Amino acid sequence: MIAIVSSNPAERLALSSLCESRSWPHLECESVRAFRALLGHTLPRVVLVRNRLEDGYSDDVFAALKSAGLLPSTKTIVLLAAGTSSAQEARQVALGADCVHRDPARADVLVEYLDRYRAAPGTDRQAELPRAVTRTFPFASAVVRPSTRTIECDGRKTTLTPRELAFAELLSERHDDVVSYHAMYSELLGRRFAGDTSNMRVLLGKLGQSLERIDLNVRDWIEVIPKTGYRYHSGGR
Repeated sequence: MIAIVSSNPAERLALSSLCESRSWPHLECESVRAFRALLGHTLPRVVLVRNRLEDGYSDDVFAALKSAGLLPSTKTIVLLAAGTSSAQEARQVALGADCVHRDPARADVLVEYLDRYRAAPGTDRQAELPRAVTRTFPFASAVVRPSTRTIECDGRKTTLTPRELAFAELLSERHDDVVSYHAMYSELLGRRFAGDTSNMRVLLGKLGQSLERIDLNVRDWIEVIPKTGYRYHSGGR
């Protein structure tokens, strides 16, 4: 899996098209936040990241990879603006970059490196999952334990899928605010929102089924904002 991390929609589209032309599995992240959310349920083999992002820098992406225990096994390519100092380039390498490209980045060169890094031998990605830190967060009058993907309320417990967990965590983090479809598609699915909300409706339905198993009603907590997104009410609706 290749993770494309860039806050420039045109650049993400171009890099995504490059991967699609070779049938390479890939996901898109528009921000550091989206990339951190991605690591909650996906382990990329290669990360292609623009140095400057809307909410941080490639430094923050390296920090997220390191925190998840994915360096140096995950290969990283950093894209720098033309005219960037050699000191900045050296700094990216020191942080963990396997390769640094300055604008304008040539597609044929990127393809060569991506193909090489994708094919690099490595251990089983699932085995690389770090030991989760024991923590919990509240959701819909229940308690969620990410380390076991369980949600519990009044002695009743059920297990969430990785994507349901990421969905609940995203809504919980932005409680009482509207989370847009653009943000959900980017952070949960790793791709652009093109107007079709069916994926989110299915995910909301699955989360609702999980909540039903512990006698909770998803509609008591999550509000659908037409054509915009969802709002999770931390105190209930």
